[in-house]
Amino acid sequence: MRTFALPSVPPAAEEDWLRRGARALWPRAPWVLAGSVPVLAVVVAAGWLSGGHLLVTVPVAGFAGAPALVALAIVAQRLVLDGDLRARDLRTPGWARAVAVVWTATAAVALTLAAFEVYGRTGSAAALAPALAGSVVAAHAVALAPAAVALVLDRPRAPWRNVWVVALLAAARRPVPVLGGWVAAALLGWLALRLQVLLLVVPGVVAVVLVSAAWTALGGLGVTPSRHRTTP
Repeated sequence: MRTFALPSVPPAAEEDWLRRGARALWPRAPWVLAGSVPVLAVVVAAGWLSGGHLLVTVPVAGFAGAPALVALAIVAQRLVLDGDLRARDLRTPGWARAVAVVWTATAAVALTLAAFEVYGRTGSAAALAPALAGSVVAAHAVALAPAAVALVLDRPRAPWRNVWVVALLAAARRPVPVLGGWVAAALLGWLALRLQVLLLVVPGVVAVVLVSAAWTALGGLGVTPSRHRTTP
């Protein structure tokens, strides 16, 4: 069975992934914009088609928008790891598996919303149990998804179970970057809704933040990018 190699990395050797990604945002702004627009378009279309009904919006946006989200994640990953991006970087062998990660998290959230819908209609205690259980699973799936996507894009042949286990262990060992990444993403989303001129770039900035948080957490286990190019 193939497993992850977890080399020990001293703290001094760890990269400041967020700083690398942030420095590359402006010089590579066209890539960030090109990756953000399809994601925003899918979310807006899903909200419009569903009439704003969350139970419909989430699965439509998550399943239909997964390829666009993964494309944006590839852009963010290359900016964070290398500070640069080339067109050929988009042709990564981990694309399909990263889409599957997004679909997994989407399915967990959608099933949880459906369970709460059933509970809201019936008020049955029997319906509440799966809704609460689903909440736990969905929260973990969403929280771990950035690290899982980062791993499968970097190690496309890694066993599926190992990807999620390593992501879980990284989050358990360093929960602050994982939670902090999602808090920052929520704040950026809130800011974009207040200043709508930012809507076109916020998805790309959020992707850079989440990818940076993922590799910071993974670094706590000694997991380092295998496809990292050292910039001169």
